[in-house]
Amino acid sequence: MSAMDYFDDLFGPLNFLDTLEGFIRGLAYGDLGYELQIQRADKGGQHTMNEAIDILKGYGVDTFWYGFDSQKMYFRVKKRQARWAEYILLHAGVELLNPAFDHRNAGYAAGHAPGWMPRPWSAGPAAPGNATAPDRQKNEVEQNKHKGLLAWLESL
Repeated sequence: MSAMDYFDDLFGPLNFLDTLEGFIRGLAYGDLGYELQIQRADKGGQHTMNEAIDILKGYGVDTFWYGFDSQKMYFRVKKRQARWAEYILLHAGVELLNPAFDHRNAGYAAGHAPGWMPRPWSAGPAAPGNATAPDRQKNEVEQNKHKGLLAWLESL
């Protein structure tokens, strides 16, 4: 272990400004959050903390209370967003070192091809042309069924 690792282990958790800012934001959110941990890129991790935060930001997940030690980087997300954040990061290939928030997320990520990512909420609804033929047909049947009921109600 190098002198820098000792320095990071000693002074990394003593980052009072980020701790204070994170605590204040946690109080403002009414939720002190769930801590996510990733391996530092200089210690063999595949992603930096900024990359992980940018991935989450694209999916509407707030991050706060940042920290580090000699082996890992950590940050918090709101508890109500923790399952979604874990799901997104696992799909993006970010290796999480913390205990799983939802053990099913690892199976969901394994069930998709590498590199597959869910559609961000900020992208809005999918274009109608992206649906498969059976899905389009099923949707049209449902719409016609409701159209008939609405037409009948309007006639009353």
